[in-house]
Amino acid sequence: MNNFYEKVVLLLPTLTEEEVQEAVKKISSLIVENGGEILKVDNWGKKKLAYKLNRQTMGYYVLFLFKAPALSIKKMEEFYKVYDPVFKFMVFKLTKHQIAALPPEIKGIPVEPSEIASQG
Repeated sequence: MNNFYEKVVLLLPTLTEEEVQEAVKKISSLIVENGGEILKVDNWGKKKLAYKLNRQTMGYYVLFLFKAPALSIKKMEEFYKVYDPVFKFMVFKLTKHQIAALPPEIKGIPVEPSEIASQG
């Protein structure tokens, strides 16, 4: 059974936009290769850090929402430790309440077009 996870990755501020996109693709591929399914990727852009971290004061924030087997998380974490563009990451397993609060289209539940129109 796959669990729902939310992962925030901080990428080096010295990366170009192309390198950021390449890193996002590589991380996305890693999730899929380890039996996961990506539900949402949200690139928050380059932001100032609240405090200096690994000699960095800025970083590219990227949020991933995905489903994956629990055993795959450890493999992904090992990859981030050696993948140069990533200098910090956090992975959170979503609770039942957090999963229930997700929009149906993200959870993989088909949504009728009339439901989408009534929400907008």
